[in-house]
Amino acid sequence: MTMPTKSRILGVLVVILLVTNVAMLAFFVFLKPAAPQKQNRTGRGNDVAVILEKEVGFSKAQMETYNRLREQHWDKMKPHFTEMRTAKDSFYQQLYRNNVPDSVINAYGDSIGLRQKEVDMQVFRHFQQVRGLCTDEQRPRFDSLINQVIRKMSGPYRKDRGERADSTKSR
Repeated sequence: MTMPTKSRILGVLVVILLVTNVAMLAFFVFLKPAAPQKQNRTGRGNDVAVILEKEVGFSKAQMETYNRLREQHWDKMKPHFTEMRTAKDSFYQQLYRNNVPDSVINAYGDSIGLRQKEVDMQVFRHFQQVRGLCTDEQRPRFDSLINQVIRKMSGPYRKDRGERADSTKSR
């Protein structure tokens, strides 16, 4: 092959590689997968609202009231979660100290327990308010479903029987 032919082939190959690279770049930048459905502050979506509307049969007016209650609830919960995080951070910072007395560890643990109690009391009051929105016909459906919601909130580490799962045991 002559030198001009080799140059032409190399030029075509460079153009093909350039176009391929630009196409791949465009694919990864502009053709992103669809964003997941917007979730609420817990990261779980609004499961409770869906249950109230679909399973319990909340009306549009009840849903509007519920949504206002939910916003008020989260506004009250934010400081509790911040306090809980701070208490746990302080507790686990004790790992870096030598010879920490049990009394100090117990005091930090009690602080966490007190904050968890405050969180649970607030959630209880919130669910009481939501239950108060139910009609007499809706209340039995709400009562049967709220236990499922509370179990979900307790976390995946619990089995249906209420026993703690042990990841070290073989199944």
